[in-house]
Amino acid sequence: MIKRGYHRLETAEGRIVEGPLVVELAEDGTLLSYRPLREEEAATEWMGGTYIEITKNINKINT
Repeated sequence: MIKRGYHRLETAEGRIVEGPLVVELAEDGTLLSYRPLREEEAATEWMGGTYIEITKNINKINT
């Protein structure tokens, strides 16, 4: 699993989620989940900007 930090996220449906956020990705780049970034998290790479989800992932869990 890959954890990255972004300022915001745009879902495949076009919804904008303001952050900062931790975005969790599978090794193949599939969006697994996202959540608010409340404090520094180990093994999270800060990317900044906007993460744009290309395809809809029906198994995604938002916490």
